[in-house]
Amino acid sequence: MSRIVVTEFISLDGVMEEPRWTFQFERGPEGAKFKLDELFEADALLLGGDDLALASVLKSPLFGLDDDDLLEIAWQRKGSLRSALRAKAPTQARFAAAENRLERFAQLARDETPFGFYARVLGAERGRRQILARLGHEADDALHEFLNLALDYERRQTPSLQGFLAWLRTARTEVKRDMEITRDEVRVMTVHGAKGLEAPIVFLADTTTPPTGPTQRPARLFTLDGAPATPIQFVWAGRKANDAPPLSAARARMQGAAEDEYRRLLYVAMTRAMDRLIVCGAEGVQGPPPGCWWKLVTQALVPLSTEELAEDGDGKVWRFCKVPSLAAAAPTPSMREQVVLSAGLPSWLECAAPAEPAGATPLSPSRAYDDSVPRPVGPAGVARERAKALVRGTLVHRLLQALPDVPIDLRREAARRHLARRAGDFTAEECDCITAQVCRVLDDPRFSALFAPGSRAEIPVVGRLSIAGRTFAVSGQLDRLAVTHDTVLIADFKTNQPPPRLLDDVPPAYICQLALYRGCLRQLYPDKAIRAALIWTEIPELMEIPAALMDAALHAVTSV
Repeated sequence: MSRIVVTEFISLDGVMEEPRWTFQFERGPEGAKFKLDELFEADALLLGGDDLALASVLKSPLFGLDDDDLLEIAWQRKGSLRSALRAKAPTQARFAAAENRLERFAQLARDETPFGFYARVLGAERGRRQILARLGHEADDALHEFLNLALDYERRQTPSLQGFLAWLRTARTEVKRDMEITRDEVRVMTVHGAKGLEAPIVFLADTTTPPTGPTQRPARLFTLDGAPATPIQFVWAGRKANDAPPLSAARARMQGAAEDEYRRLLYVAMTRAMDRLIVCGAEGVQGPPPGCWWKLVTQALVPLSTEELAEDGDGKVWRFCKVPSLAAAAPTPSMREQVVLSAGLPSWLECAAPAEPAGATPLSPSRAYDDSVPRPVGPAGVARERAKALVRGTLVHRLLQALPDVPIDLRREAARRHLARRAGDFTAEECDCITAQVCRVLDDPRFSALFAPGSRAEIPVVGRLSIAGRTFAVSGQLDRLAVTHDTVLIADFKTNQPPPRLLDDVPPAYICQLALYRGCLRQLYPDKAIRAALIWTEIPELMEIPAALMDAALHAVTSV
């Protein structure tokens, strides 16, 4: 991970202090990250005696003072840095401007919310322009995110500048930037930071460092080889000349691993280039060390390259090109044609392209059958009863969905509490009846596993089925699913009024719907039997659908 830190250092009384106002950019393969560790000026306004915070603010782009200015203000002062600045203001214009601006900011901090304060500082007070002028356009993303955080804080908390800073420093917010954005700029990064990125032209600048691995200091802690079942043995090494044979072998293994990683990084670096790779290096008195990147590249490519005068006329370069005949001169249309003819035409160029496979037809199980489900219409006098039945079906559906997650001995009480809150038009006797009927379905021995611990509700089902020579892309949602050691149980809830009592009266669309779910699950669980049922929430009652009926229903799929 390549890291660039842009930070403001300050010096008080000639002593270098730790940075207090920091933008940190971390460049990695996923982009760049900005960390806002401590934000400008707020501490100086909240704590008048915090000289370090005020010095950080004065050196920031918002005020533009430098170390010499701070030294002139702070040297041999008798009181705080703020009082020293106030005393120096009449002597020089830049100190007076800084003092006046600091007073304006202090008044804004008292009158505005955190977002309003920073919006004024960055906008009307031209703070954004001053920050970008010093730190570059990369800081713009961090400033945008900072204002968003201030606005978000005001929506959630009582707005105060002190509370916002405490909340922000706890959050440790990061802003990521897309490093693939093309800009008219040169990006300088390590090989680790360049992973996953490409550029038209790539320079390898530092290629003559010795292959010593990730650190220049010699390693001291080694692991020794031991029996497979024994713990790892560590040893702290001394001078290489005093190594025992096991320690010497461990040192050689670590050196070999470091060299392997060194060569892997060379591969990463060379493959970042899209059009041109330029390999550079600084040669000292003793020449490049053995095994360095420069040696590896030149040993492999110089025999295949041509020596030419550099484009700027200063020295010579070796130029390697994938097509040797094009390396000596600029390519022309006739030369390109010769290269293509000499290479020959690929066999696939004169063959007809294979036909594209037919796409799968989208199919929703709830609309797979072309027959509409009949909805009997009664006289107007039963409208209220029908509406009540719909509410009852909704309540039953909810209980069947939620009660399996409740312990068995607590289900009835949980159902009564839910119905007492939701079933406003139902009497106590009707609520007890609904509770008893729901519990009877949950306890049904045929499908007890469907509501046992580990079963699931509202499960999406997606798959492909081949039916009568056509491929269908099935997508739907099961109301209930349970998988046991040898069986898969599925169920769909229905709210028909009145519900059918016999299999012959079940709408074919419902059977086809279960058949489609069953067909998809058979591909996922080929070694398990799959049983399906309809649960009529009006009764409620569980009705198992035979496999033969579902197999026949698949052939009746005619529309989507």
